[in-house]
Amino acid sequence: MFRGQESVFQEFLTKSMMERHPRSGASVIVFNKRTSQIKVLLIKRGKPPYQGHWSLPGGSQELGETIEECAAREVMEETNLTITDLKFAGINDRISRNENGEIEHHFLLTTFKTESFQGTPLASDDAADLGWFTHTEMLDLLTTPETPKFVGDVLGHEFTKG
Repeated sequence: MFRGQESVFQEFLTKSMMERHPRSGASVIVFNKRTSQIKVLLIKRGKPPYQGHWSLPGGSQELGETIEECAAREVMEETNLTITDLKFAGINDRISRNENGEIEHHFLLTTFKTESFQGTPLASDDAADLGWFTHTEMLDLLTTPETPKFVGDVLGHEFTKG
């Protein structure tokens, strides 16, 4: 019935399933205490949703992958950093709607934090750019919704006092 159109059919099934169910993923607050003020690594999103916005590195979980493996893989793919010593920071629903109120994306993101990383940061994969930012600097950026507040809540007064 679908001979020769398997890839089109698979894309339809995948898109239909994604539209009806939230997708799971991970993000990571990679922070650096080696400077006079704590700085957090953000990536500038190169693809929708929120293309051009600054965000925590992260992305979708793959089948058979633990959420911690997802977090480490996404950070490596987007920033060229190897991270270790992940600590749970929170779980958030990220739901975006169009002007008609219809759901466009629904992600369930598990966020971790770490200050243990190796490598030289380099934007790649879905990241158009990256940088280290203090809380004050983050407030002046176009970020994904609630990013500065969430990072501030997780890292606390030592991060937000800057």
